[in-house]
Amino acid sequence: MRDLPLSSPPPFCAPVGSAFVWLCRLSLLLVVVGNLSAQDTPITVRGSLKTPVPAELRGLLIDNPYVTFFIDLGEDGTVFDLMAVASNHRDLIPTATETLLAAELEPAQQDGQPVRSRATVTVRFYDPEQRAWQMGLSVRPFGSSASDAADRRVYASSASSFEYGESPREQLDEPLKGLPPTSRIRAEGTVLGATGRCLLEFYIDPTGKARFPSALERDNDDVAINATLLLTRSRYSRPTRDGHPTFVKVQQEFIFQ
Repeated sequence: MRDLPLSSPPPFCAPVGSAFVWLCRLSLLLVVVGNLSAQDTPITVRGSLKTPVPAELRGLLIDNPYVTFFIDLGEDGTVFDLMAVASNHRDLIPTATETLLAAELEPAQQDGQPVRSRATVTVRFYDPEQRAWQMGLSVRPFGSSASDAADRRVYASSASSFEYGESPREQLDEPLKGLPPTSRIRAEGTVLGATGRCLLEFYIDPTGKARFPSALERDNDDVAINATLLLTRSRYSRPTRDGHPTFVKVQQEFIFQ
């Protein structure tokens, strides 16, 4: 993953002509996830990815509030998928998602041509009232009332419990359900009917959906497409850590015979 230059929880996929066409487009990233060279350019954002802190969270005075996403952007600017992967307060994620989807994203360039690629991008927050107060304007900043102070004390005593991020499988509250190490499938019942083996690596998000698959090993491209199709139909148990939503990276082997 490449980070976007910082100067600048639900799947999102633009509709196309058919599910099969969409699947084939999705599989392109399974076949090759190109590494951009120093001469090429990563995904960029026109304008700024900064937005005001939601009013209900301003009184907490969160230090440097942010949400970081994984994003899969097509060569024509289509957002195939995005997923929050880190934040110092999980309640920032809905607003950050809206901000990112409203932004104008420029595809990565490789050899002078736009290409589909994946990257990380961070949405940052600011408090307009605090900013005005710091500039010397006569504005009473959020966080100055007795109620704000009480909320802030509660938050400060358990701030880490509001953080959001990836968790190792061994630290989940319960083992993942619906994830056998190897899935054996009759090839004749699949879309392409291909036989062979494929090892996929992907994330399971807080809703139990598979996200951002990559083919680590495959006998051929068709089995990678078949395996990806199975993932789009699969649901796993919802991962939690210490009672809070999280996401986890896993691997699963598919054998079509």
